[in-house]
Amino acid sequence: MKTTPQVFNSCYLFPLFILSQTAFAELPEGWVDQNIVSAYTFDARSFDISGSVLAVNSDIDFLGVRDDLVASNPRLSGNTGDLSGNRLSLGVGLHRRLTAFYSQQTQDMTINLDPGNRVVLQDLDNELRTSSREYGLKWNFYESRDTEKSGPWRAASLEISRVESDTKDFAATIEKISITDSFQLSFNPPQQFQLDQMEDEGWRARVIYSWPLAEKIATSIWGGYTQMDASSGTSSDIQDALINEAFEQRFEVDESHYLAGASVNWQLTPKLPIQLSYEYIRLNSRSINITRNASSNLLPSFLQGDNLASTNHNHTIKGSITYWITPHLHIGINGNLFTNQFIGVMPHYNNPLSGSFAEHPYGYLGIKVGYKL
Repeated sequence: MKTTPQVFNSCYLFPLFILSQTAFAELPEGWVDQNIVSAYTFDARSFDISGSVLAVNSDIDFLGVRDDLVASNPRLSGNTGDLSGNRLSLGVGLHRRLTAFYSQQTQDMTINLDPGNRVVLQDLDNELRTSSREYGLKWNFYESRDTEKSGPWRAASLEISRVESDTKDFAATIEKISITDSFQLSFNPPQQFQLDQMEDEGWRARVIYSWPLAEKIATSIWGGYTQMDASSGTSSDIQDALINEAFEQRFEVDESHYLAGASVNWQLTPKLPIQLSYEYIRLNSRSINITRNASSNLLPSFLQGDNLASTNHNHTIKGSITYWITPHLHIGINGNLFTNQFIGVMPHYNNPLSGSFAEHPYGYLGIKVGYKL
């Protein structure tokens, strides 16, 4: 059922409560959530935009993963694991069977780190500031449905996308470093070093099949493959040649992954779709090229390459509850859970700093607002 568009006079406001009681989600749009994998595509010339605010903190700790992260590593303390950020998703129906999509997520993840006794720091950053993007096309190469039917139908699609992310430098100002138990090197004025060059890029492909389980329930399964190149490094402004060389490192990682997943879309009411998605990420191959000097053992331990994670898989779970205020406007809550943090999701997070706790669960919640035209 579609609601006749309302005309608003500038002299009065039409009560939102009345509108919300008469509005229904337009299908098949009600079945499509850009953050949940399915074979369904947008109608031709349709447009969807949604934005989310993301958070993890002492009040919003998804399944207790923030506290568990701090407890798992004695070098971490305070509000480590806090996250604040936002996500923007766009989808455009180029054709009834071809959708273009773009998503961008920015996040600040807090890390309060004890650098140990070997170094005395004047200042140390406490956030990993990351931006990630994904964009591509989804081609619906098979479908079987009655064009008048508003419920789910059988469909198969090929989705190909470009994925990339990067993180700003994580810097510190050093006053003193212990070379041996009896020899210390002091810096006056204090010198800066940083974890830098943190980025990754690659592509992802999925073949997706969706079908109805019931009149108001659709399910999807898929298999896929990713190929990613990631990097990170360390450097410094220290004038002493030996110490400066110790801080010069480069980590280059080539990874490929196999993907397998499933999702369920349940139209609980015409205005209230619920989505749940699971994806298993399995490392297929990993090649690590580490460039560093023999003196790199002078580095603080949290910058040494021994911290790189060795885990070869990840389980990711996403959930979404959406409420359609009008046939075009919706709000909702979504959640993301990773059993091994961002392994296979943002490979450059496997760097000497965050790699030391990459093998622990992590998750966050979001509040979203979307509009479909």
